[in-house]
Amino acid sequence: MAALEASPMATDSTLPGTLTCVASLAGHSERVWHAAWSPDGSLLASCSSDRCVKIWHCAGGAWGLVSTLDDAHERTVRKCDWSPCGRYLAAVSFDGTCCVWRRADDDGGGGGGGGPLEWEIIATLEGHENEVKGAAWNASATLLATCGRDKSVWLWEFGDDEGFELVSVLHGHGGDVKAVCFDACSRLRDDDLLASCSYDDSIKLWGDDGDDWSCRATLAGSGSTVWDLRFVAAPDGSRRLVSCGADRVLRLWVEGEPHAWTVGAALENAHGRCVYSCDAVGPDPTTRVASGGGDDRVSVYGLGAGFARLADAPKAHDGDVNSVRWSPADATLLATAGDDALVKIWKFVTA
Repeated sequence: MAALEASPMATDSTLPGTLTCVASLAGHSERVWHAAWSPDGSLLASCSSDRCVKIWHCAGGAWGLVSTLDDAHERTVRKCDWSPCGRYLAAVSFDGTCCVWRRADDDGGGGGGGGPLEWEIIATLEGHENEVKGAAWNASATLLATCGRDKSVWLWEFGDDEGFELVSVLHGHGGDVKAVCFDACSRLRDDDLLASCSYDDSIKLWGDDGDDWSCRATLAGSGSTVWDLRFVAAPDGSRRLVSCGADRVLRLWVEGEPHAWTVGAALENAHGRCVYSCDAVGPDPTTRVASGGGDDRVSVYGLGAGFARLADAPKAHDGDVNSVRWSPADATLLATAGDDALVKIWKFVTA
């Protein structure tokens, strides 16, 4: 099925910004769980309950499907993540595996002019007891983290020539681990920091102590499942983290002293139902947070001393909004994925 260009969607005119749907990408046959931009913003990967990963490319303002990766997973593909170089794509599945693809047609730079892209599987990582729910690369693409229903986080060391080697299995969560995320600024600090969130209502921060990885901090207080989390840059270079969950609250966590985190801001009733996904872009010129939830809505907030609602798309998808991600190349573009089997591209504009 071809990608469909979308007409503008009405949003709340009383808010200072607008979200306009500029493309609706139809191709999956079942709910889409996640959408991830390539580092240069030229490609978008989406994954679904239909066991496929699809790669989309925009040429001349029109989006088109350039690859379908359907030969690796036997069950739902829950999440996908690009390596920082854009050449590798990791995807995790309810079949208990993480598959890693490599671009076979070039060095992973551009979008191939909209033509077909060739991919090859370079690794199938096994070990989780059951469903794998999340995956994330670190900033140097030397580590890949996976997490799952077995309450654990696995860390895999990667080298272009050496492949993947399991270096640590992190235990500490008391429930299903929903998502993992590396701090993209860790490369500047020469200190990788990994965050994970769980059904046990907590967030954990993990770091390498030399001999092994250990838990550096546990962030509690959500009171219900934490579904997603994303690091966000701060103007002063300090570490900040945005999270969302079943309690319908958006939280900004701020690190003061090393490994000492507090809630810097919280927005209750951010959505009418569970908030399944969040993402942040900033701080230049300002920090913005996007969220999507079980009320079918996508929202954008400005983040200063607190969360200030900037724009809403009340019926963004015909069903749950499972993923929201800002483009790394254009901070006004937002990709969303929903239960209606669609991926949508939105343009955010302030008045």
